Amino acid sequence: MKRFNLSAAVCLSALLLGACSADLRKKIPPIEDVLRAGPLAKILVYSGNVALGQSGPSADGMTLSIGGTAGLSAQGRDANNRPIKITPTWTASKPELIEITPRAGDMVLVKGLREGTAEIAVEYDGVKKTVEYIFIK
Repeated sequence: MKRFNLSAAVCLSALLLGACSADLRKKIPPIEDVLRAGPLAKILVYSGNVALGQSGPSADGMTLSIGGTAGLSAQGRDANNRPIKITPTWTASKPELIEITPRAGDMVLVKGLREGTAEIAVEYDGVKKTVEYIFIK
């Protein structure tokens, strides 16, 4: 009578499933890595002071009066949509129409200077978001 080798059977089963390894635990990331946000994948920009991980009204298409101000906030997301705190730089496409203060940070004030339409580029760690169509009237 032949003896059954359990360890060979387990490895053969794992091989058929494509997971045969001397130490299967090396393929599973530590729980700390699973819970931590990954690298920055996108930037979200909201109108108003929106807390990290929350959502709010989009800044795209907002209207400012000449001399009026509005607060904008930015936060990052990884590929799994987990929130990441960022301090991006903010650049107006037409600085003669809108003023941004401060130039870097997760929250800024935008002031309408002259009538027209402008965009704002928000950039952090090589990832860029463009806030489109800010109307100054």
